[in-house]
Amino acid sequence: MDTTTTQWTTEQLNLFLNDHTLTMKPYNPDMTTFEEESPVWEVVVDGNVYSRGWNGQQTNWYMAAVAQNAGEISVSDHNFAAHFEPAKRSADLDVKITAAYKAKYDGQRSLPKMISENPTAATLHVMPR
Repeated sequence: MDTTTTQWTTEQLNLFLNDHTLTMKPYNPDMTTFEEESPVWEVVVDGNVYSRGWNGQQTNWYMAAVAQNAGEISVSDHNFAAHFEPAKRSADLDVKITAAYKAKYDGQRSLPKMISENPTAATLHVMPR
């Protein structure tokens, strides 16, 4: 599969910035049906969209997204074809993504879990397809 993609537009990034949840819909191996439809938190860092799996790399939607690298997402009543890949982790990127989670989801009871090591190890880069 060709992994070159365009970037999200400014308007699309604003949707991600202003909505607290996106629906992740990674494909099954048949590439036509979805593994599951899961509401997930997402953040924007340096013009890129990221999401973390609650149960780390054992999160069902995360495993399907990494296996198929494709699916769809929904945010703010908009649907997008998406390409998924594990984030290329670095200490700098992990810190930026964690800071974005803290800023966007401040006060949410689930925040401490989402910024812990297991979900951090399951950070997914979500790109347009």
